[in-house]
Amino acid sequence: MAADKRPATAAAPYIPAELIPDIARHLTTLQDFFSLRAACRSYRAALFPSRAVLASQPPHLLVPHHASSPRSLALVHLSRRSLLRFRSPVPHPFSTAVVASDGARVVTFDRFARELSVTHLISGERVRVPDAPFLFYRAVLAGDLVLLITPGWVHYCRLGDGRWRETCCRLGGSDGGLHMMVRMLAVNGVLYALLNTCQLAVAELRDDTVELKLLGGEVSDHVRNAWMESKDFTLGECAGEPLLIFKVSFKLEYKVFRWESGEQRWVRAMSLGRRTLFMSGNGFDAWLGPDSPGIRGDCIYEALPQAAGWSEYSLVDNTCEIVTIEYQGAPELDSVRKQVWVLPSLY
Repeated sequence: MAADKRPATAAAPYIPAELIPDIARHLTTLQDFFSLRAACRSYRAALFPSRAVLASQPPHLLVPHHASSPRSLALVHLSRRSLLRFRSPVPHPFSTAVVASDGARVVTFDRFARELSVTHLISGERVRVPDAPFLFYRAVLAGDLVLLITPGWVHYCRLGDGRWRETCCRLGGSDGGLHMMVRMLAVNGVLYALLNTCQLAVAELRDDTVELKLLGGEVSDHVRNAWMESKDFTLGECAGEPLLIFKVSFKLEYKVFRWESGEQRWVRAMSLGRRTLFMSGNGFDAWLGPDSPGIRGDCIYEALPQAAGWSEYSLVDNTCEIVTIEYQGAPELDSVRKQVWVLPSLY
């Protein structure tokens, strides 16, 4: 009998593709998630990254990994405190650096090409923005808006537009002084600006200008005292409310104030309703709700600037734990480490 010359076909997957999203909801590492997606085309088509399928994923810390190239990346699994195999969709030549994250996307900047990129680390979707300003202090993502901030000034561009706009952000004071914008953050679709006086303002983009509308009056003595004690302060968010976050100079301690919209003032927050804040060298990255997997509630997690790890500060008992991770391919301790948070459950 003549041999069957029909081409061999790939075996059908043992598990029906329609069940794959349900399985993915129980996975607790991105490594397992990517492995499941790579099993076959039907699995990949069925397993589109979303909050529903990534809800059980704990936070990860995006760290430098120099084993293969000077700008390669790796992920540290927060609860396992170990390095994961991870093939970043972000190409990282030597001139590219991670500058910001909103927990769901990562911003990188190539200073030689003056190109800024915004990348979805799970789907791999990437938007390039050319002709980015060379000097900036902070980078902020607000929906489809990218803001590059220096005290008193902001460059901003909408993703897909490619046109950078520059404007001064100062508010004239009744005493003749100038109140300068030092931070910006979008909360529930509203763009807020934090002034150098720790006052809060709403920032409205109009053509090529940014108008600041001051909220409330002078800050209280409690805010001033925290300001005097701190080496840094930043603008954050939790549960739809703007936060003013101070990092105390002489010890690893944070003081948090939430914006009370009814009274138009900052009020000290002694807890976060079991929610958790995530911060990095760029400032505030994101927050997660109560009972999120692998993390402690009422805490501030901050990426360490000169070691692969983070601090966990409890607002309830004012204790702080330092976690450091050693791994093969880590840069030297004196290297500039750009570490940001990746929170898959926010996708």
